[in-house]
Amino acid sequence: VVPGGGRYENIARNVYHTHRTIRQQNGDLRSDPRFNRLLQIQYAKEIAMMSPTYITDVFRYYNMAAGIFLTMEKDLLKTMPEHIVDDLCSVLVYASSFCAKLLSGLDVGNLYRLTVLLLSKEYSQLVRNYNLRAKLGDVLHDIFLPGNSENQSEVPDSVTCDPLGGGRPYLTSDKLSKETLAPSLLLLYGEVENTGFYEKNDHRTKIAALLKFLWDSPEHKPAFKRITEDKKSFITFANGIINEMNDKFASVMETLPAIRTVQLQMANAQEWGALNEEERETVTSRHENNEREVQRSLPLCNSVMKMLGFLNTDEDIRDMFLLPDMCPRLANMLLHVLTKLVGSRGLGLKVENPESYNFRPKEMLQDLCVVFSSFAAADAFQTECAKSGYYTPELMSKSVKTCRKLGLLVGESMDLFDLLATKVEDASKVTISDEDLYQDAPDEFLDPLVQEFMTDPVKLPTSGNIVDRKTITQHLLNDGTDPFNRKKLSIDEVVPANELKEKMKVWLDDAKAKRAAKGN
Repeated sequence: VVPGGGRYENIARNVYHTHRTIRQQNGDLRSDPRFNRLLQIQYAKEIAMMSPTYITDVFRYYNMAAGIFLTMEKDLLKTMPEHIVDDLCSVLVYASSFCAKLLSGLDVGNLYRLTVLLLSKEYSQLVRNYNLRAKLGDVLHDIFLPGNSENQSEVPDSVTCDPLGGGRPYLTSDKLSKETLAPSLLLLYGEVENTGFYEKNDHRTKIAALLKFLWDSPEHKPAFKRITEDKKSFITFANGIINEMNDKFASVMETLPAIRTVQLQMANAQEWGALNEEERETVTSRHENNEREVQRSLPLCNSVMKMLGFLNTDEDIRDMFLLPDMCPRLANMLLHVLTKLVGSRGLGLKVENPESYNFRPKEMLQDLCVVFSSFAAADAFQTECAKSGYYTPELMSKSVKTCRKLGLLVGESMDLFDLLATKVEDASKVTISDEDLYQDAPDEFLDPLVQEFMTDPVKLPTSGNIVDRKTITQHLLNDGTDPFNRKKLSIDEVVPANELKEKMKVWLDDAKAKRAAKGN
């Protein structure tokens, strides 16, 4: 079953790429022997692989097998080889991609419950392979997320909904889902950082869609409340969000002008005709690569910004983003995006068929400003914005004016965003003053990795070096080793450098007192 599905998927992919290549070369599809041979193979495979009887038998078997696994004790379930889980995922993803309508009326309840169980924190060690855990998340999205205007799904409602749960979606009716799925998906969002460079984009876009669905479901509100109890998992999730926006959005905003240039070049018959065939193929190939990259990245960027918006309506979750480990990176990321949208004429960037790229700059700016306004009253956020290398008073002023002019925020949200600009400017003056103080600080008070005055010094037991807690926390999120000797290290092992911290406090209080006396 699994090898057959893999072979069919490869054939379908070959047909697509061959079709595109022949079109690029202005060839004739009907007379091309290789293309027609591939079509023959594809059609022959479909006779078996898309037979309603075959699909019914396959899913009855796998659902029965999942039911058996669900009856096993945890210790026994540990002995299950991971390739069995991989096979289950492969069959479900294959069906959602190529024969979703044939699933109508089939019972997949056990498959759903097993997927949720294996993703739960209690059972997470049963499936340790990050790529496989990501596939479990894909299954929930591809098979069990109900279709709507944002999620175009061909999977029948009879599959996504639980007949024993009053016809409601499994995602909202299943007991274990309501208890564990929201925190499981937040953890998974961070874990897929360890999958492939391109694959993690698709995984995270799907996880974000699932989280939005769960957030809108009252049944999952208690579980979202509990996610703040696991600080380590939350920081892993938040780090994944920030990494993704930093990496992807800058790349997208650099690639879109290149796409626009080629669009104009192709539209100019004289200019396009002046290129020889080889040059046109080169330009077209690069252009299509750019389009694919933007189409892959922008949906994730859009979903991340919306996710930040709805998550931070909860005060407890908002406080987690304001932790010293996260707040500096969050402020930097938000201002970075703001710079690209407002500071570099991102709103004026034009491409043909922007919806085909999911390019909606005004909508993203609105989502971004909503996030800014949700943190506007937080002193820590104001200070970190002021410290950011992306901050300028002109950027904030222009952003407020643009937001008001376009009507992106109204009422209290607009007032908070306007207030933030003033508060950050005030904080910037204090920051500049403090930085003048730190210039005379002894070297032992400076973080050796970033050369900044430390606020919470900790000692690394593996190397004996002292660094700021927020610096080593961020490092360990992406690399679980001591940066000085590459030995394995976890954040739980670092030791507070209390003696040095007290020494720093005495020095800083004295420096501030001298400055105040001098000012008087």
